[in-house]
Amino acid sequence: MRKQTAPWMVLISIIVLLSIFSVRLFGGQIEIVRDSWGIAHIYADNDLELFFGAGYATAEDRMFQMELSRRKVAGTLSEIYGKDLLESDKLMRTLGLYKHAQEIAASLQGDTMDILKAYADGVNYYLETHLDNLNPAFDEVGVIPDQWTVADSIAVWMRVSERFDRSWQNEVTALRNYEQRLRSGLIQDPAVIDNSAAIVTESDFLRTDPEAYRRLMEMKPRESSEWMEWDSIKASHAWTVSGSKTLTDGPLLESDPQIAVTLPSLWYEIHLSGGSYNARGICVAGSPGFLIGWNEDLAWGATALGSDNSDLFQEKLSRDGSMFLFGESWYPLQSHTEVISVRNEDPVEITVYRTIHGPLVDEFVKGVGPTEHFSLKYVATEELNTPITGMLAMMRSRNWEEFTGGLNDYMFPGIHVVYADVSGNIGYYTAAAIPIRSGKPGLPQIGWTGDEEWNGYVPFDELPHVLNPSSGFVASANHLPVGDWYPYSLTIGTGGTGHNPRSMRLYELLDDQNEFTFESFSEIHRDNVSAIARDFLSLADILSERNLLSQNSTRLLKTLIDWDYRLLENNRTADVAETIVQVMHRSLRPNTVTALLASKYGGGHAGNIFLLRSALEEFERTQKLPDEEELAVWVNQILEASAGSLRENVSQTRKVVMVYQTNLEGLPSIYPDANRNMPDLVTTSGNTIWSQLGNSYTQIVDLSNIDNSRAFLPPGVSEDPRSPHFFDQVELWVAGETRPAPLSREEVMKYAESIETLSSALNETMRQSGSE
Repeated sequence: MRKQTAPWMVLISIIVLLSIFSVRLFGGQIEIVRDSWGIAHIYADNDLELFFGAGYATAEDRMFQMELSRRKVAGTLSEIYGKDLLESDKLMRTLGLYKHAQEIAASLQGDTMDILKAYADGVNYYLETHLDNLNPAFDEVGVIPDQWTVADSIAVWMRVSERFDRSWQNEVTALRNYEQRLRSGLIQDPAVIDNSAAIVTESDFLRTDPEAYRRLMEMKPRESSEWMEWDSIKASHAWTVSGSKTLTDGPLLESDPQIAVTLPSLWYEIHLSGGSYNARGICVAGSPGFLIGWNEDLAWGATALGSDNSDLFQEKLSRDGSMFLFGESWYPLQSHTEVISVRNEDPVEITVYRTIHGPLVDEFVKGVGPTEHFSLKYVATEELNTPITGMLAMMRSRNWEEFTGGLNDYMFPGIHVVYADVSGNIGYYTAAAIPIRSGKPGLPQIGWTGDEEWNGYVPFDELPHVLNPSSGFVASANHLPVGDWYPYSLTIGTGGTGHNPRSMRLYELLDDQNEFTFESFSEIHRDNVSAIARDFLSLADILSERNLLSQNSTRLLKTLIDWDYRLLENNRTADVAETIVQVMHRSLRPNTVTALLASKYGGGHAGNIFLLRSALEEFERTQKLPDEEELAVWVNQILEASAGSLRENVSQTRKVVMVYQTNLEGLPSIYPDANRNMPDLVTTSGNTIWSQLGNSYTQIVDLSNIDNSRAFLPPGVSEDPRSPHFFDQVELWVAGETRPAPLSREEVMKYAESIETLSSALNETMRQSGSE
């Protein structure tokens, strides 16, 4: 006969189970281990405690930057900086980013909401316990930070997106140029695409995803942007090689997001270990999703895509300006008033007007006529989702399928994503919500007919992607993502029509070697060879031998005879070469003496590189130059203009000040005592891989031994000028070195500098938070 369990024993069992459950939710101990460089390693038992600790540590390092970031999006910077930031506040209030972040927060559910709430609780716990010892910048401006919210974290990421999604501000200028060409009867030649430069080749896409390729082939060819720029964003580079090109048989991956190194950095480096996560990488302070990083199974890097995530819509308003036309009906403009507080000034009121497409932005766009009106439709304010959801999924993913599943939830700003994993796979994906347009890309869409509305977004599986490309490597330096076979228009022109000098050099280095070690792979980080200048000089030498160059051109060439093709700071020969590269970039234009070359090869760096490669390859095969007379005119033009430019611009060495908390907005220093002098850098050219002015973070991940990985974050992880980690990574920055960045706790503890524990007070905070 089975024994009866006493009621009191049942009660004890229930209490024990409840206490265990409570410990799992709230009662675990959170450890914050800081290493020799101040990087926070958060250890916890579950996801909520982990992100609570992340919020706490981030606030400890970057609370003032977080305050400025949310003020930027909310349009309240004028409260601190006065009328100089009024225009920024007007724009943000008009775009309504912060209000939309609040709407997303109100509708958000599931893991993302829980994590962002725990993160905000961690930030607020830090504020509650350290209000008397915050960054001295708070005292300087007389601000006590409000409680952090879920909406703040969402808004902080939208701030980054807004920084990279400003193509709409140029669309009216593009319209004026287009109208002028129509009046003149000039037809713009389609953009020349250098297909050999594409990250994703047609054959690799077909092999990776034959069904998506079939659907793409059934579409009509894409139409080029009417204002295709021939430049490319100098924003980042990332690359990976497969195990077939390494001596360890495992992939290697590096990511260098190139954006101006500021004090503090835009990026915040952190390591999260516990629950579903063991990942380290970079986010922006206040928003915990990693843009770039790695975990035990995989790594990823990112560069800016330059995607077109917004459009102006030209609107037709009634005579009194109170109605807008859509289809065959007139509708009242929506409006509301915003009151902006301005330091030492009276408050400023603005009225924001909206159509079905979005807010009217006439005052923020150049070239708008007196009777014209334009509204802005922007992906970031169209969707009740946040890319943080996708980034969190990427951080906890274990393979390509899980990683791309997370990437599917990433929407803005557009990025090139480079991937590698411990199973030996390498890959690439274009990640962005790209509107499918009916109107001309790059120009304002017609807003009153209903004929040029967005028709959803490019399906995720039809975005350019490849797994294990035939080349054995993937590299992106913001250059051409995919060739002209691809039917969608993805970028605003700044994504490039081919290679730029950095991608050109990356491809050379990665294609040239099949026995990479971690050390030799890392050396690419410091490469400062100008391959485009080298090839230009090779072509110039051929023309000089044929007596096709002027005396001035020949004289300038002689000054470069002993140059080693490296662009070094304060080196006269390198200055000459850099000037040639800059002049070359502007050289190929329609309606000039080199118009024939421009029509065949395109313009800007992509056209120059395409031209140089084609000419030198033809010469190597046949000892003849194609279009020899035009090439001679072009080379002479560049060399003569370069010589003139060198005479006009005598360089002067001066100390550059790193302005404290200038951030993305170029803010003036509100705490001058925290300013620092820029260190003496070796390579400041934006046309080489080692472009130190933009070397804002580096990670090098060894997928054969994750603990062998390395990173660095200049000038330091902390924003507090009192901290030893405020300016402590500058020597690494100058030397182009990295520091250990292990993932296992055993290896992390070898570099441990301090350990902080959050326990009893945390439990009460999380209980109260969970009951709200």
